[in-house]
Amino acid sequence: MVEPSTVFRKVAHQVSCQINDEVAILDLERSLYFGLEGAGVRIWDALEQPRSLAELCDVVVSEFDVAPADCQADVAQLLASLQQEGLIELV
Repeated sequence: MVEPSTVFRKVAHQVSCQINDEVAILDLERSLYFGLEGAGVRIWDALEQPRSLAELCDVVVSEFDVAPADCQADVAQLLASLQQEGLIELV
């Protein structure tokens, strides 16, 4: 389980851009595209600087109608997926 103080950042071998209400991410090493929408877009934007799970949850809770406990579990799951795909890393 990811601790609230765990800090993540985007990896250097990716590029991303916003397209309408979504974000498209290209893994430059594997030439694979990934897409995020909704709160995922806001989380990706917040990761322009290294951020902890707690900081990311603060962003999401302030902008979306979600309970803090639910937010932490959901954001941790998204971060785990992004890390598994090699798009973010632990600092």
